[in-house]
Amino acid sequence: MTARVALVTGAAQGIGARIAERFEHDGYFVYRADIAAGTNLQMDVTDRPGVSSAFERIRNEKGGLDVLVNNAGLLASGSFDKTTADAWDRLLAVNVTGVYNCCQAAVPAMSGRAGASIINIASVSHERGGGAVGNVWYGATKAAVVAITRGLGRELGPQGIRVNAIAPGMLETEMVREVLTPALREKIMARFPLGRFADPDDVAKLALFLASDSASFITGETIAVDGGFLRT
Repeated sequence: MTARVALVTGAAQGIGARIAERFEHDGYFVYRADIAAGTNLQMDVTDRPGVSSAFERIRNEKGGLDVLVNNAGLLASGSFDKTTADAWDRLLAVNVTGVYNCCQAAVPAMSGRAGASIINIASVSHERGGGAVGNVWYGATKAAVVAITRGLGRELGPQGIRVNAIAPGMLETEMVREVLTPALREKIMARFPLGRFADPDDVAKLALFLASDSASFITGETIAVDGGFLRT
């Protein structure tokens, strides 16, 4: 059998790297896309011509794409008035326009692929207008991802493409560790009923499920992986 083909953005580290590993273990051929060198597909999700070229390469090499995981993202922390205009523009470009660019390029590559699936990585901050660390601007970009997911689930369903999102809570990743002091970590941890932060594998396992035939009747949904954070 020909291996199914997946593309994971932001795959150099953290959640993206773990998602890529899970898909590879399940038999997928995975394009690990990242702006950083060291992956098998160097790509900047904000560079629209570059994104188009990357998806054209996938079509030429593999005949099409079965799964797109839009994981590339930036975190913004601190109060809203401390976020500069340049930081906002960059946050919006990566977290929202990057998803737009990849989704638009992916649909032609998914044409005729049974069970095609797009999985967007959102955040619990979409519901709270900012999370335990991410600020209001970060929450706004992730709310946009949820809206994109819901709308595309409706629009792409007739083409046989499912679109879902995962909304993680606090994760044990490099990006989060950079902004957590020991005191802040302890304070935030107390808000998680399950008593721990999420591991990237918690997200990766759900991504693999959403891409599988077991989730063949699920689309337009955003599923929280937050250890009960939104319920406290």
